[in-house]
Amino acid sequence: MRSIQRRWLAWPAICYLIALFVIPTALVLGFSLLERDIHGGVRPALSLDAWSQALDRITLRAIGRTLLLSSLVTLANLLLGYPCAAALSRLPRSWRQAAIFAFCFPLVTSLLLRTYGWMNLLPGAWLGTFPAVAFVLTFNYLPFMVLPLLRAFERADPLLELAAMDLGATPWQAFWRVTFPITRSGMWAGAALVFIPVMGEYLVPHFVGDGQVTVIGTVIWKEFESRNWPYAAACASWLVGMVGTMLAAAAVYSVLSRLSSDRDSFRNEGGGE
Repeated sequence: MRSIQRRWLAWPAICYLIALFVIPTALVLGFSLLERDIHGGVRPALSLDAWSQALDRITLRAIGRTLLLSSLVTLANLLLGYPCAAALSRLPRSWRQAAIFAFCFPLVTSLLLRTYGWMNLLPGAWLGTFPAVAFVLTFNYLPFMVLPLLRAFERADPLLELAAMDLGATPWQAFWRVTFPITRSGMWAGAALVFIPVMGEYLVPHFVGDGQVTVIGTVIWKEFESRNWPYAAACASWLVGMVGTMLAAAAVYSVLSRLSSDRDSFRNEGGGE
């Protein structure tokens, strides 16, 4: 009876995904296989012209730049997020809540307003460069990395790291062998919350990049604006496919890691007996 109730509880989420993800993705993929109309629409005729254009050197270069940007921003957020989360977790509860509120308060404002603010703060020579886009995206998405890491730090026992150092471990060894495995789930959650949105980012590359930093998000916007719907849909399908492949690989890795851990635990228990 309980299993049946749990299945019914899953149906709203399944219907939500079908209505707002599967069907729109299928429509976009369908548009990518249609022929472009001279008036800016599409003709009901099967064509692979959009995909041949989506596989050319210019598009692949934009995709490579997008992957590089997303990877660098995620890595920078990891390097900044771990010390921030560790410091926040050591604060008293009241001070921690106040610090989290101040840290996340910029998210209350519009992303467009924050982007214009960064454009006024950055030196003029920085605008239109790849490092400036990466810099702004890093600080825009930093809270999405810090909050999952902070939750993982709050669940961890702080005495474990101290015990490791009492047993002779250096601070780096204590972090890598004790703290990092405990907070790994928060790291993966934060990496997903940063990497996936940055893959489809448009505003910051467009405004801070001043039209000179071409990523897949700006390509999609330009092609939809010029009413080249099949090519824009093919680029959007590229984006969905890349993100979906990475998520599937992460899920497989997580399942295999759990199976390996369970097998090792079973062997240790058997050896102990």
